[in-house]
Amino acid sequence: MRAVYGIVVRELVRFRRQRARVLASIGRPFVWLIFAGAGYAAVFAGRNEIDYRVYMAPGLLGMVVMFGALLAALSTVTDRDAGVLRMVLVAPIRRSTIALGKALGATVLGTTQAVVVAALLLPLVHLRPSLADGLLAGLALVLSSLALGAVGLVLAASIRSLENFAGVMNFVVFPMLFLSGALYPVRHLGPVLRLVAYVNPLAYGVDLLKHALLGAWAGAGYGGELSPWLDVAALAGFAVAGLVAAAPLLAREGGVTRTAFRERA
Repeated sequence: MRAVYGIVVRELVRFRRQRARVLASIGRPFVWLIFAGAGYAAVFAGRNEIDYRVYMAPGLLGMVVMFGALLAALSTVTDRDAGVLRMVLVAPIRRSTIALGKALGATVLGTTQAVVVAALLLPLVHLRPSLADGLLAGLALVLSSLALGAVGLVLAASIRSLENFAGVMNFVVFPMLFLSGALYPVRHLGPVLRLVAYVNPLAYGVDLLKHALLGAWAGAGYGGELSPWLDVAALAGFAVAGLVAAAPLLAREGGVTRTAFRERA
């Protein structure tokens, strides 16, 4: 556990030193609230039942988690370029421990950023969840961060250069956002896109956040479209699958073979 703790602390220290990244993580959802909110509100089908900016709140928190957790995986690519990843891999710790530490670091970063934004955003849109709803929202943030951090780690461990990672992230991030239900209900999508949305981990995180924050509008169809238990199970499944897939991918780092770690794995 000391190895996991060390990896997590290193990710937190690195994030704290990147002031521009900190400010962007807090400011980004409010930019979307102002500009995307103004545009989508005019065409939102449910504007007679719920204020669109209220509807956006769970999706914006999901967006914070997504950017926070996925971009935390960027450190894996930069560690590879700096040679740090190879030094970690030759240390007497399991590959699965490294993957777990990286994923938990992304989880802490994604959750912390979302909690800070929630403290500012929810009063702004006049959402006051009960204690039970707040706990459910907290669970949604943690599970979403863990699932997305694990998925981001798989992507980062599969990519060999920082330039390629940036391209893949841009290709992944925005489809993930637009097919998550963050900006409009998934049920309004066509059959093919709806099917794709249900293999998107962010969709389950946003849906669970809607159950927590938009329960008052459940009767109008805006309080979550899936079962909360299904959301929890799907997020846990993505997290486990991502960690299982990331561990052997990390061990493929230049010259560090699986054979070298056979006894530790």
